[in-house]
Amino acid sequence: MKKLLSLVLACVMMLSLVPAMAEEGLPPMTTENITLTVAHWGQAEAGEPEVIEALIAQFEAAYPNINVEFVAIDQGTWDQGLTNLASEGKLPDVFWVFNVPNAVANEWALDITYYMENDPDAQELYPAMRESAKIDGKNYSYPAVMFPHMMYMNVTLFEQYNVELPDINWTWEDYFELADELSHPEDYNFGISNPLFTDLFPAAYNGNQGKFGWDGEKYNFDEVWINAVETRAEMINNKICEWMTEEEKTNVLGDPGAWPPGMGRTAMHIDWPWTLAQFQTFRKDETGCEWVYYPLPMGDGKGELAIVDNGVISASTEYPREAWELSKWMSWGPQAALKRQETYRSLGYAVSRMPVVSTPEVWQDLLDNATEDLVPFYRGFLERGVNIVPSNWPVAPGWGTIEAYYNSNDIDGKILRGELTAADVAAELQAVADQGVADHLKVLLGE
Repeated sequence: MKKLLSLVLACVMMLSLVPAMAEEGLPPMTTENITLTVAHWGQAEAGEPEVIEALIAQFEAAYPNINVEFVAIDQGTWDQGLTNLASEGKLPDVFWVFNVPNAVANEWALDITYYMENDPDAQELYPAMRESAKIDGKNYSYPAVMFPHMMYMNVTLFEQYNVELPDINWTWEDYFELADELSHPEDYNFGISNPLFTDLFPAAYNGNQGKFGWDGEKYNFDEVWINAVETRAEMINNKICEWMTEEEKTNVLGDPGAWPPGMGRTAMHIDWPWTLAQFQTFRKDETGCEWVYYPLPMGDGKGELAIVDNGVISASTEYPREAWELSKWMSWGPQAALKRQETYRSLGYAVSRMPVVSTPEVWQDLLDNATEDLVPFYRGFLERGVNIVPSNWPVAPGWGTIEAYYNSNDIDGKILRGELTAADVAAELQAVADQGVADHLKVLLGE
């Protein structure tokens, strides 16, 4: 009986040490006067210094006992800068990283699984952003901001060939039908460009997978990947996709280095928000073309891949709870998204760094303040219910192994030239990928 009573008391004491569970949220913030440090890249970009100042001011207003200092690190030598700070024991409490597994291997990154699972705001993150970034089942990083893929629709070419723009709830099947209608290689006008189907199809059709089918545990070189690779080759070889040679560019566009989509030669071009400004200004003036910006087409899985910047909380921070809150207010949380959008608008800049939360208020704010050409894009995020899947190459173990094997063996080139089919090489790539993940995890986990 005494042993049983001791066991019960021990359990009670252990439970008293565990922070409140999900339904109660996180434990309270400290009321002590403390200082936290934070480092983000992008400070050379127009508007970013002002955004950082605004985000820090907003956080300090909410938590007046916490002073926030921004740590400037040269973006071109970011990893070396972090290494130098780590060697001096001066890593920022919160900082962005280009490669999450490296941060874990260097013991820079705190395990933030508890915070990710118990902060109600974290439930606003797109589900795949929480799940596919895990390493051995644990979250060591948070998605900071994203650059979703966008479809740049050349309204002028649609009108030239008497083709109607699609509804924003369009599918990849609609996309390929339109591509066929809009392709006129005899005029050197093409239906599509930038055929990133191997990147995009795993999310579109499997719902929660990144490039090469990464699902948070393994890569999947399945039928979706096979279809993506073969479709890419078909579109290029049939001249539906822009793939002009230097000689053609010289003869038609007067410059071997010309960029046909920016010259108005592509009806539907896949790109990212960072290219918006040039299409809305000088590309429009140079070509006389009008563009409107759409969300990507949807597949059965209703997922969309986005390029995501990732951040971590230092494993050496003295204030993990407060550092977690700072990460939210500086980058990924609804509070940060709304302040970032407000600040960019006040400066007259387009919002290029998009929110990583599905919070309707955040996307409604973007829609309410959008220029007419961007309305379809933002409406898509509010109305279509897609799951945003983060770019997996900064977070997935084994990525370097599979990418090196893929590129060194010129897989896309061989398939494009008809030297092999995707089905021929799928099993081989699967084996390489599985081994690459296993080997990398052993290193990361110190096995």
